[in-house]
Amino acid sequence: MPNKVIHQTQAGEIIFDGRKVAFLPKSKTLLVADLHFEKGSFLQMNGHAPLPAYDTQDTINALAAVISDYEPSHVVALGDSFHDIDAGLRLSEGHSRAINDMIKSLPEFTWILGNHDPDIPQSLLGQQQDHLTIDGFLLTHLPTGGAESVNICGHLHPKAKIKLRRRHLSKPCFACSDDRIIMPSFGTYTGGLWVTHTAITDVLNAPAQYYATDGEDIFQLSENSVQAYPSL
Repeated sequence: MPNKVIHQTQAGEIIFDGRKVAFLPKSKTLLVADLHFEKGSFLQMNGHAPLPAYDTQDTINALAAVISDYEPSHVVALGDSFHDIDAGLRLSEGHSRAINDMIKSLPEFTWILGNHDPDIPQSLLGQQQDHLTIDGFLLTHLPTGGAESVNICGHLHPKAKIKLRRRHLSKPCFACSDDRIIMPSFGTYTGGLWVTHTAITDVLNAPAQYYATDGEDIFQLSENSVQAYPSL
């Protein structure tokens, strides 16, 4: 099983998994952000990139594997689960059935609504919410300021650069401060934003912590080590 780290917050502990998901052990809640189902078909339809539209199936498979390992009581998708408002029209019957079968296997599943998906395709099960508060954590899609609880959000797709065997590699990461955790994007075709970008630094209070992942291992980076890369 991929590596995990326990991150301590003022609301309690949260587990970061190398597969770009997080787990709240108190309530057995599994968190995943920015699935972006049907991004491949969107890019094909608009002619932006010659990519095979296999991302939805790959993302479903990856999420199903994580759910199987954790057996959570609740899964919360933190917004932008679908790449655009017409994604449901392109979602195949087979993929819709696979998502619903996954949801039916769980005690509870919640779609947090995002800016890409202000609504969820009608063919899909699960409850829809603008936000949730669980175990003292405020779960949203966009970073939300002024919360008394620790905000866990998605949207920004943080990534960082790590050095492995004299090579610098770009990897998705968890970006954290005392009152906020920004989740990495889970979807197969999602990109990333450097953690030194002002869109991220403006919503993280110093000192920040970063956990970069290659899909299995997790590399904890200090704020200083991230800032040391001039190309970021």
